[in-house]
Amino acid sequence: MKRLSTMIALAALVASAGLAASPSRIDGVAAYVNAHVVTVSDVLKSSRSLQAQLSKGGADNATLNKGYLEALDDVVARKLIVDDYGEQKEIKIPDSIIEERVEGVIRDMFNGDRSDLLAALARDGMSEDAWRNQLREQMVVSSMRNLRVDSKVDVSPLAVRKHYDENRDSYARQPKVNLSMIVIAKGGDAAQQAVQQAKVDEVLDSLKGGGDFAELAKKFSEDSRAADGGKRGWMERDMLREDLAKVAFTVGVGQVSEAVDIGRQFCILKVDDRVDAVVIPFSEAQPAIERELRRVETRERFKAWVARLREDAYVKIVDESPF
Repeated sequence: MKRLSTMIALAALVASAGLAASPSRIDGVAAYVNAHVVTVSDVLKSSRSLQAQLSKGGADNATLNKGYLEALDDVVARKLIVDDYGEQKEIKIPDSIIEERVEGVIRDMFNGDRSDLLAALARDGMSEDAWRNQLREQMVVSSMRNLRVDSKVDVSPLAVRKHYDENRDSYARQPKVNLSMIVIAKGGDAAQQAVQQAKVDEVLDSLKGGGDFAELAKKFSEDSRAADGGKRGWMERDMLREDLAKVAFTVGVGQVSEAVDIGRQFCILKVDDRVDAVVIPFSEAQPAIERELRRVETRERFKAWVARLREDAYVKIVDESPF
């Protein structure tokens, strides 16, 4: 049977199951926002990360309270935005649009069976009216955010170019190497170490005499890549230990290294190919830069908008640390 929590991604609602067992005072008042009364339970239901922490256990009270305050700020912001929607005259969401969303949820999440939805709501202790109100609030917040924030964000091409020029090092592709490797353990006691060193010497002598690296890897290498001839494929520099990276980016392409001591093992490297670091051209980096600058400006505009709403509103935080 489906629970309401299966609808989180679509309707941004959270099931209340399991919250009653938390150590928090879930029936207490968390805040007053104009005419809205926000309970601690409302805050907990709004935060998936906080619910996950509660369900897993182990989080200390300071961590839980920090997450709670972040969730409380989000709930307060939503209530302020709902009130701003009620006062403005630029947009209105017809009841028919909300009904379409309701029907869409029933169709997509409950195979068109309204009784299945009602049963899920009942199991989670939520009335249909409360669920509809949350769905409506979500749509209001989304529409108002688009009106007040998203539609006003403007990232100019000049700003994108300036960011690229000032942070050019951030858009450099790392050098990478196509690598093969023979790995031979050092051994435990002196006798084992002598045997293993003899293997290393035999491999190196064979390679210097023109021996095939892949065949030698299959015969001598003591790791999971031996059957593949020791092939590691393409690896960026930071994917390698620094001692191996120094060798891999020094040995010539097609050449083989001496044995590299990495602690408990010896590694013999063959550089099959290598690509130097290159700066990603502006044309390629531009879309990602624009998205990032837009994200930053959107976040700052949203914070400023909510701050203005808060200045003109009655907001009283009652419970800042329910854990």
